[in-house]
Amino acid sequence: MEYVIAAFIFGLSGGLKPGALSIFVIHETLQRGDRAGLLASFAPFVSDGPIILAMLFIISNASHLQYFTVFISTAGALYLGYIAYTIWRGADYSAGSRETPTTFFTAVKINLLNPAPYMFWSTVGGAYLIRGTPLQGGIFIVVMLTTLALSKFAVAKSIALLGARSERQVQDTILKCLALLLLVFAARLLYQGWHSIVM
Repeated sequence: MEYVIAAFIFGLSGGLKPGALSIFVIHETLQRGDRAGLLASFAPFVSDGPIILAMLFIISNASHLQYFTVFISTAGALYLGYIAYTIWRGADYSAGSRETPTTFFTAVKINLLNPAPYMFWSTVGGAYLIRGTPLQGGIFIVVMLTTLALSKFAVAKSIALLGARSERQVQDTILKCLALLLLVFAARLLYQGWHSIVM
């Protein structure tokens, strides 16, 4: 159950956190409709695959996996703290992006060029994958990516329906709650990583 909850929180915070892909999904939803926006939001299902496989390869060939787990858990906790800080500070959704052809592969390329997925799967996501069973890891990946995609599209659709100004106040409250939840997960990840080597 912990993996489902963690994956949901990470996916939701990632989906609500502004970034290049989020801006692209909002743009596609506003300019070309729900189908284009939803299609763009599911780009991580393709782009994150190679990233996850590369991370698993590195971990499977690493010696002293216990110490590597401590390192990756610590890095993940610090990264979550940073993400929580940036989310708490808020973000400007009015920052636009260049006009981009509406294709699924454009969204995939945007995500592949974004350092955030690399940071997540080499730290936070990687820590959960190596601590759990293959089934737990699979559930974590599916729940996290599905929540990420649907929350990105939900934000875009909400902005399209309610308008950016009225949505901003509600979104700020949600983001601050998620920032606090991320700090809880960061502390838990840090404790579990160091607890495994102390015991």
